[in-house]
Amino acid sequence: MRRERDAVLWLAWRLVVGRGWRRFTLIALFAVPVLLSTAAMQTIGVLNLSGAQKARAQLGQASFSMTPTTAGKEQPPPAPALPGAPPSDAVVPIRSALSFPMVIAGRTEQIAYRESDWSSPLVSGMTRALSGRLPNAPDEVALSRSLAQERHLVLGDTVRYAWAPEGAGPARIVGTVEDPTGYRARFAVGGPGLFSRWDDRTHTGLIGLSTGWLVRADAATEARITAAATQQRWQVTTRRAVSSATSLLEAQPGLLAVPGLALVLFSAAAAFSIRMRRLGRQLAMLSAVGFSGERLVRLARFGGTAAVAIGTGTGVVGGIVLGQALRPLLRSVVERDLGEFSVPYAALAVLAVGAAVSGVAGIWLPTRLARTASVRERLTRAPRVAGRSRRHTVLAVCGASGILLLLFSAARGAGVAGPVGAVLVVLAALTALPDLLHVLGRLCAGLPLAARFALRDLSRERRRPVAAVASSALAVVLAVSTASFVASQTEQDRRTHVGSRHLNQVELPLRNTEPSQAVPATVRDVLGPDTPVEEVRTATPAGVRPTAAGNRLSVPSARLVIGSTPSGSVLVVDTPEQFRDLTGRAPSSRERQALDGAKALLLDRGVPAGSPVALMVPPGPGNAASTPVALDAVLADPVDRATLSQTKALLSSAAARAAGLVPFTVSYRATLPGNPPADLEERLGRAVEPLGIPTSDIHVERGYEPPVPVRWSVTLTIGAAIALLSAMTAVAGAAQEIRPRMLLLRVIGFRGAVQRRILATQAAVIVTLAMVIGVLGGWLVAGSQLWPHDIPLAMPWSTIALTATGVAAASSALAAALRPRTDSRLRER
Repeated sequence: MRRERDAVLWLAWRLVVGRGWRRFTLIALFAVPVLLSTAAMQTIGVLNLSGAQKARAQLGQASFSMTPTTAGKEQPPPAPALPGAPPSDAVVPIRSALSFPMVIAGRTEQIAYRESDWSSPLVSGMTRALSGRLPNAPDEVALSRSLAQERHLVLGDTVRYAWAPEGAGPARIVGTVEDPTGYRARFAVGGPGLFSRWDDRTHTGLIGLSTGWLVRADAATEARITAAATQQRWQVTTRRAVSSATSLLEAQPGLLAVPGLALVLFSAAAAFSIRMRRLGRQLAMLSAVGFSGERLVRLARFGGTAAVAIGTGTGVVGGIVLGQALRPLLRSVVERDLGEFSVPYAALAVLAVGAAVSGVAGIWLPTRLARTASVRERLTRAPRVAGRSRRHTVLAVCGASGILLLLFSAARGAGVAGPVGAVLVVLAALTALPDLLHVLGRLCAGLPLAARFALRDLSRERRRPVAAVASSALAVVLAVSTASFVASQTEQDRRTHVGSRHLNQVELPLRNTEPSQAVPATVRDVLGPDTPVEEVRTATPAGVRPTAAGNRLSVPSARLVIGSTPSGSVLVVDTPEQFRDLTGRAPSSRERQALDGAKALLLDRGVPAGSPVALMVPPGPGNAASTPVALDAVLADPVDRATLSQTKALLSSAAARAAGLVPFTVSYRATLPGNPPADLEERLGRAVEPLGIPTSDIHVERGYEPPVPVRWSVTLTIGAAIALLSAMTAVAGAAQEIRPRMLLLRVIGFRGAVQRRILATQAAVIVTLAMVIGVLGGWLVAGSQLWPHDIPLAMPWSTIALTATGVAAASSALAAALRPRTDSRLRER
């Protein structure tokens, strides 16, 4: 009994799994999808920082942080004055601002700013010193490495706060640092008390500087202090809340396993459908010596299960190794710390079990071929006459059902019906492949010998190319749908983006200086003498004071009131040039007549007809609200969304004065004839900073380019790799199945170059068909998710064409390299 079982195991391994390259390609069909899915899990997993890393980056070594709801303009209170009265040795204040005007190398730049006692152990881990040291005095500062390199600063150089008092000196650079969560972050780290030395008490509110406190305490003390802080409406962030946040992969461990499982299922079905047909003679010989059909099926399934198990195990181990090997490359791409090394056991268990089940399910039906043919049919390889009615029925049902589901999804916005319909259409296309191959075989008469042999061989043995196309088309569907979805969302964001001014306009706010002709003259010196530069003006009450000291733009300006509802701001225009600068077009004669007649132009065409229109100045510190002044208004011609984002109405200076207001210049704006150069802010800043306009206040309206998240980039890369390796694996398997005929051609005199051209042609046909079907499926899958939301589908055709050409070329080259050796024996005649 044991000898018989050993014989069965040996036959299953040597016969079904095969030897040499054939064994390798079969196991690779299972290992490659699992390997890539495992590597994807590792890659996506390390992009998410662990709970401890996130808590250390945000809270250092503290137990929690607490911040008042208003910006901290005053000196931090002593520890006993804080909610809950924590001990002074367990508390450290920390100040931060996202936009801090710092004069660096003679240029004002908006950077992030952090300040604390960096010698305290509570802030350990929040920033990392790279050279020099962290600042520990009120005249010291450290800059991020990217900022220091960009501005060519070294230790010992100085920087200063843009609004520092005359007597406050600059700060000396004592080190370079980096943020563990973003190596390219541009920020400065100040020593304790640096901002107090720089604070002029007038501009603090403009930069949004906030003061918080890091506190380290045991559980009981933490509960008491956080309760007291919450009662006083302070914002409290605990270490437990930061570290307990989970990523999508952690919440759904099987998410990235689904593509790999689908590829394993298709690869298993395709591989064993071909393998059972190629083993016809061997199975016939076993039948002749007494093996029953059931025994042959068990033999084939045992061999397939062994291949699935070995491929799954190899893929999991290889994926873990590959994922860790990619860490240095991934860190250089995302430019921040990666998550700590950990094996996602739950996700890997789902993947391994799912891959094994999918593989066994894939081989279960094809292995029935081991008992469905007679000994004579196997030995003679007489092809069975297969009726086309069943396949055509499947084609019609899948195609019609898929189209109906896609139409239903587009009309009703059904989220699941669309992808299901797309998959059915792909299945219909795969079902039609045998007919297409037959047509290609009939039309190849005028082609060269190698191409004619390749196409006619594919038309005779249609299951082999169909299985190869099916196993790689799914990977193409996944990659193309992901790329199309990202491209469509990016294009939609770009299309719907509304800037605060028109494209290619440059605005210089007069926050700290009065208007003068020196500003437009200097701007023309930089941008060109013919560059139009216009004033941007609002209407304000005469003699009104700014609500914030040092900021002339805080003067209350008139607001448009429709009925009793405030509608938006009002701008003053007097010339066609000012009108064109604001709206991007020339005024019509009707609009020009309305402005000259001291009437207001309503830009918002949604205002109900006959609604009363008035101007009112809202109240502010030291300024009472004005009484609404009725306006005679007319509806303007249509304007674009960029104009509506700036103002809701236009009026002339005469109309403003008639309402008891005066024009107030808030900025100068220039319109460039083309795209702004990359260094425009730097060049213009050097020219206008002596006039009181810091570089950080210059706004240049460029074309909006929505950022693509790193996770999407990694997903696209993984999808392209899966498509490439799946196609090459399928081509390698198909090339091995044609090996006996290639050896026969060699015996009867065909040179190796002809064999290479045959294999390359077949590979090109297989990959091209897979790409066409995959692109169609990906287009449908992405579109079914976007069309219900009225988002146009944008296909990255150049990227798809380049990738498809590269995959086809690589697969053809691989197939040509798999030509059988001349000294091989004809083992399957």
